Amino acid sequence: MLAIDWKFWKSYVRTSAARSITIRMLGRLAALRELFSAKIGDYLPSDVSGELVKSKRLCQVEEEIKLEVQTRLENGKNVADLEEEAVKTPSSLLGLNDASDEFFDVSEPLDYDQSENGWSSDFGPETYSQDARHPKLSTAAVFVKRLHDLAVQKKGYVDLHEMAKEDASFCHYGSTLPKDSTCNLPCSWTETDPSTFLIRGETYLDDRKKIKAKGTLMQMVGADWLKSDKREDDLGGRPGGIVQKYAAKGGPEFFFIVNIQVPGLTTYTLALYYMMDTPLEDSPLLESFVKGDDAYRNSRFKLIPYISKGSWIVKQSVGKKACLIGQALEINYFRGKNYIELGIDIGSSTVARGVVSLVVGYLNNLVIEMAFLVQANTPEELPEYLLGTCRLNHLDVSKAVQVKP
Repeated sequence: MLAIDWKFWKSYVRTSAARSITIRMLGRLAALRELFSAKIGDYLPSDVSGELVKSKRLCQVEEEIKLEVQTRLENGKNVADLEEEAVKTPSSLLGLNDASDEFFDVSEPLDYDQSENGWSSDFGPETYSQDARHPKLSTAAVFVKRLHDLAVQKKGYVDLHEMAKEDASFCHYGSTLPKDSTCNLPCSWTETDPSTFLIRGETYLDDRKKIKAKGTLMQMVGADWLKSDKREDDLGGRPGGIVQKYAAKGGPEFFFIVNIQVPGLTTYTLALYYMMDTPLEDSPLLESFVKGDDAYRNSRFKLIPYISKGSWIVKQSVGKKACLIGQALEINYFRGKNYIELGIDIGSSTVARGVVSLVVGYLNNLVIEMAFLVQANTPEELPEYLLGTCRLNHLDVSKAVQVKP
């Protein structure tokens, strides 16, 4: 071999560097050729497979080990002596090859600053001395050392594997469902246009007219799409989640969490996280909801659903009329220092269970939009305002994150 064609890789390196790499590669190949020719010699045909050579060599090594171990034991040395002799020698994972197959590949930095027509100074005449190498151990001692190295390597691998399992079991609540503002990523979320939804205007009690929402009180900051063999309640109070991270900072942020639970053989949980960075006292209607009892909350919490993309039958089943969720479904409320969480149990209503079962069957083909608000019933509370909105793009049950027990 006199040259190497680097094809399109050549365009990524300078000419001098390409020349240096080529020469070094040719040198490596020449060394490998000499190495294998010295090992194989004239005993095997040139087209013999590497596996056959390796197999025969391993058999030869095993015979050598048996003979040397037997000789050492006859001379009064025990296995402990062999282990002590092996430990005194530097170990290497490369030692898994035969001890006589020492091949040193010392990496050298490429000289990228040399002239285009110049040759690298690294390739002048070089001489190597066999005496400079480490003294070779006996085959039996090397074998014992290899067993020791493999045991250490295996232990390290097991430790890393256990660490990976522990990390995988830790769920970062509030971030398991990705956000995609472009709505091109399947199984993702984003906020939707508030003007899509109609809410009670300032004069609603007189004219019963609704107006388009102009904004939201809170910002959607995260979502979870989980699966488990049981209900997953109070996600906001779990360590490591987005809510507790803000709580640790002690800021004014307040979270409103909508936790929609779909029971079955596998319970699916869709949790939506909304946050505002102003004091709760600045929003009297929301403050009354947070501090009120469950009966008050059930009479005020409102959901506006909308299937913006999907089959006709699903759109008709879901509809787009606002509804007081607490009047139809069981809601479990969880109150924390900086959050309130609403655990909506879809399984508590036969009708809701049927509708959701239909929706889940078409979930991959649906774009679901929702808005949440606290219903205003008095002139002082009007006009209404949205707490937050969401747009769920082609949710996939197979991508739900498993919650570890």
